[in-house]
Amino acid sequence: MTYLRRSNVSEKKSRLATLGIVALFVVLFLVHYFFPRFYPSVFLPITSLFAKSESGFTGWIGNMARVASSKYSLVKENDGLRREIASREASALLLNDLRTENESLKALLGRTGEGHDVLGVILSRPPMSPYDTLIIDIGSVDGVEAGDKVYAEGDILIGDVAEAYAHQSKVDLFSAPGRIIPILLGKSGVQIQAVGRGAGNFSARLPVEIGVEEGDPIILPQIRPHTFGVVEKIMVDSSDSLQTMLFKAPANINEIRFVEVDIDTRVD
Repeated sequence: MTYLRRSNVSEKKSRLATLGIVALFVVLFLVHYFFPRFYPSVFLPITSLFAKSESGFTGWIGNMARVASSKYSLVKENDGLRREIASREASALLLNDLRTENESLKALLGRTGEGHDVLGVILSRPPMSPYDTLIIDIGSVDGVEAGDKVYAEGDILIGDVAEAYAHQSKVDLFSAPGRIIPILLGKSGVQIQAVGRGAGNFSARLPVEIGVEEGDPIILPQIRPHTFGVVEKIMVDSSDSLQTMLFKAPANINEIRFVEVDIDTRVD
C-alpha cells in the first residue's frame, strides 16, 4: 500500500489556492475589459447607500449637538431671567422701604403744635445700648440739652435726654425698669403713678373702686397732653383693695427709626 506524504498534500492545496486567486483576477480583468460599465453599475448603489448612511449619521450628530446647545442656551437664559427678577424684587423692596421712610419723615416734619423740634436718627437701641436707653445722632451743637423731651412717631412721648454730647445724645425711656412716671387715667382723669417695666411696658396700682377698663387711654399731666399708653390688662385680687393695671406705649421701641427732641418747651 502506498501513502502520500503530508507535505505533498499541503503543497498541492497551496498551489490550487494560488491558481484560484489568479483565475479570479483574470476573470475580473476580462469582465472589466469586455464590460467596462459592469462594476460601476453594481458597486455605485452600494457606495451611495454608505454615503447616505454616513450623511444621515453626521446629520443626526449635528442635530443632537444643536439640541444640546439650545438647551444650554435656554438654561443660561433662565438663570439670567431669575437673577434679573431677584434684582428687581430687591429694588422694589428697597423702593418700598424708602417710600415708607419718606412718608414717616413727612409726617414728622409736618407735626403741628407749640415748641421747636429737632429730628434725630436712632443710632443704637437695646440690646446694643444699655437697657431702655437710645443713642441718637443729634447733640448740643443742634441745641439739645439734658431734660429735653423726646417723641416718637410725631407726638408720642417716650423719654427724655439724659446726657447731651456734641453730636450725639443719650435718651432715657420712661419705661426703664423702676422709673416712676405720673399719669392720668383718660376717662376718670384720676392721677396715679406708673412704674416702668422695660421695653415700653408699664404697670400701676390703684384702688379697686376706680373704674378702669381695657383699652382706656393713659395720658401725661402736661399742658400739651400726649397719649402715653393704652390699658392692656387689669388684674384684681379679691383679697386686696388694690388692682393692678398693665399698659404699654403706643410706639414700638424696636421699630421706630427717628425721634424728635423738643428743645423749646423747657422748664427753667
